[in-house]
Amino acid sequence: MPGKVLLVDDQPEVRELLAELLAGRGWEAVGFADGDRALAALGEGDGEVDLVVLDLDLGPGARDGLSVLGDLKARFADLPVVILTGKGTVDDAVRAMRLGATDFIAKDPRLGERFGLQMDKLDRMLAVLDDNERLREQNRLLRQRAGLDAELVGAEAGLRAVMDQVRALADIPRPVLILGERGTGKELVAGALHRLSRRAEGPFVTLNCAALTASLAEAELFGREKGAYTDAREARPGKFELADGGTLFLDEVGNMPPELQQKILRTIEYQRFERVGGSRSLQVDVRLVAATNADLQAEMEAGRFRRDLYDRLAFDTIVVPPLRLRREDIPALCRAFIERFRHEVSGVRCREISDAALARISALELPGNVRELRNLVERAAYRCRGERIEVEDLNLSEPRPHEQSADFHSAVAAYEQRLLVSALEGRSLADAARALGLGYDQLRRLVKKHGIAR
Repeated sequence: MPGKVLLVDDQPEVRELLAELLAGRGWEAVGFADGDRALAALGEGDGEVDLVVLDLDLGPGARDGLSVLGDLKARFADLPVVILTGKGTVDDAVRAMRLGATDFIAKDPRLGERFGLQMDKLDRMLAVLDDNERLREQNRLLRQRAGLDAELVGAEAGLRAVMDQVRALADIPRPVLILGERGTGKELVAGALHRLSRRAEGPFVTLNCAALTASLAEAELFGREKGAYTDAREARPGKFELADGGTLFLDEVGNMPPELQQKILRTIEYQRFERVGGSRSLQVDVRLVAATNADLQAEMEAGRFRRDLYDRLAFDTIVVPPLRLRREDIPALCRAFIERFRHEVSGVRCREISDAALARISALELPGNVRELRNLVERAAYRCRGERIEVEDLNLSEPRPHEQSADFHSAVAAYEQRLLVSALEGRSLADAARALGLGYDQLRRLVKKHGIAR
């Protein structure tokens, strides 16, 4: 589409002629007699400029066009510049091109005609510019998706292997099974699979299989026709229809009623189904992602989960590690939760968390994983009356070994970790090592072993 053109030429009649030619094509033209004024206008950002037409000779006492061109490209590298000259040499043309000029047009009594012949080329140039802008916007969206809106904190540390899998699987049109303990962020991983895929512009629909009975789950998944049962006063689409062209996420799929598993298996295989109470076959294009914290191997051995459904869901399996196996992510997660809480709740003064509070949190078992950590940090941010969360804001009792851990080695490790955290509170590594009767390097290895934040 035509845009805005900056005309830089010391001859008003040339500016008027070019402005008239450009206006005939629907372009807006703004003229300047010297390069410094044009640069100042660009610096002020008064309307977006798509093209600059610049004369090489801007008159006695004024900077020449090549000098202006150098400044233009230094400050606006992507801005196309067409050079005009009435007495330029081949050397001038070469220098202009090396400085980044897009085109070079001789200025003579036939300038109007010559410039008219260049209009199609300039039209194509602006079309390319428009395409480039669209590509930049697409790249921005891709970068945003790759960043996952900061939801998956730890993608560069404890979740690196998970994100490598997500990127590899994103555009493969097959089901993916996500496994992990409660609160580890399985739905966020499913969302990442969707946002990094070619289906990102399509819907992302979720269904918690544990929250529904068999009859309700069938209607939720496949929809219902009017009169399918007593309360069905109108037809209603199901999750598969709503997710057409996108991704359907089945959370807690291990709790899916056995009688529903055969029907969903056929739907995954053929992408066809009928609504409850209907006879018309509906065709969809849905990528399925499922998640569970259940032991599906045990469920299959007990006959509660179909092996053929497992095989179909698990084209590949992503295992999300619990927080205790990626404690190095705890500081970044805490800071991300504080920042998010501040944006969601007005009046929160808290901006950061102290090292002592981080050390105390790092010593916790946190069986609820990232979800439990988020609740803990948000409650502390709510209680905090200063700008930094301190240990007292956490409102925690003294950490003790996890009640369910009867394993000797686990109990010893938990006790060792508590000793380290206690010794490090308010002390440097060297002072803590002396207090514990350890060598400095020995303490550093133990701190790293237990993932204690410093």
